[in-house]
Amino acid sequence: MFKYVFLVILATASYFLFFNDVVITNQSIGNLFIGGILTCFALFLLFKFGLHYKISAMERFAISFYYSIFEYKKAQKKPSGLKYVNSVREQAEVALTANFDPSVATAGLKIPVSLYSRKVKDPFLEKLRARIHEAERIKLEARQLESKANVMLGKAEDMLEEKTNKRSGSALDRMFSIEDGVAHIVDLTLDEIEDQDYDRAPDYDVIARTALDSNPYFTSTLRYFSSEDIGSVLFRAPFMIILVGIIGTFAGFYLALSQGGDIKSGAAVAIVSSLVGLPVSLAMDYINTLFPDRSRYQTALNTYKVGLEMLFNHEKELNALGQAGLNKEYVG
Repeated sequence: MFKYVFLVILATASYFLFFNDVVITNQSIGNLFIGGILTCFALFLLFKFGLHYKISAMERFAISFYYSIFEYKKAQKKPSGLKYVNSVREQAEVALTANFDPSVATAGLKIPVSLYSRKVKDPFLEKLRARIHEAERIKLEARQLESKANVMLGKAEDMLEEKTNKRSGSALDRMFSIEDGVAHIVDLTLDEIEDQDYDRAPDYDVIARTALDSNPYFTSTLRYFSSEDIGSVLFRAPFMIILVGIIGTFAGFYLALSQGGDIKSGAAVAIVSSLVGLPVSLAMDYINTLFPDRSRYQTALNTYKVGLEMLFNHEKELNALGQAGLNKEYVG
């Protein structure tokens, strides 16, 4: 998509330069370069926000998935009897609830990276941790009281569906289809491990990359633009703006000399072009440094892989203990 946008801009500029009788002056060139730089900065902010918001949502889900498994390991001490795919589904549902429960403000349920850090003095973190712990407790009790739990869960699902249909998530979550995207991560993961048993370990890297990289909700930003392309352009944007500023500098001097104009006017255009381009480039670079989306994506990928591996090893260990107990009983 970016190449088509670039071709449109190039065609428009060529039309005005070669096929339209426009008087090119130092002032018009200066306005063109300054306006172009500021427009690029506005587009940079727009795409940066969209990409960052989506990657942040992906990271939040990966972290909440990891900590739901962390709580599950502490609570589940007996063999669950679940297939790996069903166990992953249960923990994913806990993570989805923690992030998108419509009965509580979505902003209040975002699970930060420092959830289990003792250094952070945030009273809500304990509340959130207790919420995940309670979700695990209810889930385990539901296994033991299946018939009664099914009735209660049916009513709860009806209430949840009613609330979700009214209003689910924040306005930004709905704008970027965050909840659908995160749910699709779960669907892709479950498809990959549908036939997975505990006799052999799955390829966690392939599973995680398939779930995150093949997700249409996250592979595009603002619907029509590839997230990977946007990330590459945003990373190079500061350097490109510096080049635009330099070109504007030389363009101002060139016009002043070639048209016999006032050299002071040309110098003014050149200096202003540089004075606008350099701060904008520095601002872009600073924003990229503050919000390193590439590293955050890698963190989300690694966290999700670790969660999948931790859950598999835990279930495998419990099932092995249960099988050993059955064999001992049988021998006895």
